[in-house]
Amino acid sequence: MIVPALLVAGALLGSTCAQAGLAASALEELSLQPPAGARLPLQEQWRDEDGAALTLGAAIDHHAALVVFADFTCSTLCGPVVTFAADALVRSGLRPGADFKLIVLGIDPKDGPVEATRMKQVRIVDPQLRAASIFLTGDNAVIRRTAEAVGYRFVYDSEHDAFAHPAAALVASGDGRIARVLSGLGLTPDDLRLALVEAGQGRLGSLGDRLRLLCYGFDPTSGVYTLAVHRVVAIASGCVTLALVAMIAWLSLIPRMSSRSRL
Repeated sequence: MIVPALLVAGALLGSTCAQAGLAASALEELSLQPPAGARLPLQEQWRDEDGAALTLGAAIDHHAALVVFADFTCSTLCGPVVTFAADALVRSGLRPGADFKLIVLGIDPKDGPVEATRMKQVRIVDPQLRAASIFLTGDNAVIRRTAEAVGYRFVYDSEHDAFAHPAAALVASGDGRIARVLSGLGLTPDDLRLALVEAGQGRLGSLGDRLRLLCYGFDPTSGVYTLAVHRVVAIASGCVTLALVAMIAWLSLIPRMSSRSRL
């Protein structure tokens, strides 16, 4: 899976709170590049906003999910990315909790339920989406194992107690498979809807959504869905061919129908 160019830009923006204390070589390590067949480690045990132990599998609960890594006390980009995601999800037309979950994973092991709850209350305004969102905190080992499993690379700046990290979002299927990587800075309702419908593997969305997926292709260089002209042409050509076949068949029947009527 290729890292979208926009995600690289997002990584640099996401590092502004830490880059003063990090060398350029450290910033070059920032990336989000899931390996082939990458899956969230569903058995990893985190803690929810109440401090209760919760595995990623239980958090997703067999739903398609939008997964965002964030520093709950970051004063720059993390909060806005969660806000962008929440706004796009609300306007996607999908049903929070029934069609999808929003999972926000804290990357700072010093953060706990208080910090997670604070960001959730500030950034998730819609009550239905808030109920379908889970903000998780974990120790350093759990965070690192989860990040490594999906190819998410971030760097800690001890001098400023801040993190440099990609500004991106992952779309996962109900079994934890990483289906798409989306730009955290360019999340749109349409892109999120198509990505979640695709991750839902036919279990959510309308027939129209699935037809749109046939006409739209995911562009990994930008992290968005774009109109796939060759697919549209192929579909249109197929429709024209079927129409011509039907017309020829109909025209071939006319003489027979006329001869029978004369009899």
